[in-house]
Amino acid sequence: MTAEIKLLIHRYGAFTVIVLVLFFLLAIVTLLSRDTWKEKLQTSVSDVLSAKYGTTYVVGDYVDIQTPAVVSAAVYKITDTENSTEGRAVLLRLTGISGPAAAVYTYFDGDEKGTFAGYAANTHFLSGDDELDYNASKTQINYCAQQIPVILSKEVEKK
Repeated sequence: MTAEIKLLIHRYGAFTVIVLVLFFLLAIVTLLSRDTWKEKLQTSVSDVLSAKYGTTYVVGDYVDIQTPAVVSAAVYKITDTENSTEGRAVLLRLTGISGPAAAVYTYFDGDEKGTFAGYAANTHFLSGDDELDYNASKTQINYCAQQIPVILSKEVEKK
C-alpha cells in the first residue's frame, strides 16, 4: 500500500469513528431523557385539564401506542374523579397560524370523538377563550378530535 492510501484510510477511519461516537452519545442522551420528557408532558396535560375542568381529572401513567402518530402524540390515562371513570388524555401537535402547539384532548369509552380541552402552552398572553385566538382552526381541531379513537385503537396492552 502506498502512503497516500494509508493516509486516506486513517482519515476516513477517524471520521467514521467520530460519527459513530456522536451517534451513540445522541442515542444515550435520548434514552436517558425519555422519562423526564414523559413527566413534563404529563404535567402539561394536568395543567390544561386543571385550567379547563378544575380538579375533576387525575392524570395517570403514559400509554404506549403503535401508530405513526406517536411522533406527534402522547397518551396518558386519566380518571374522572366525579364519575370514577377512566379515560385517556391525548396530546397532539397541531400546526396553526402561530406555529406548532400541543393540543390536549380527552376521550372516554363510548365517546364518538375526543373533546378538545386546550393547548399545553403558555397562552396567558393571548386574549379570549376561543381556540381560534390561540392557534388552529375549528376544522383542524375537529378533524383531530375525530382521529382520537383511531389513534387509541393502536394502544399497546401492558402485560
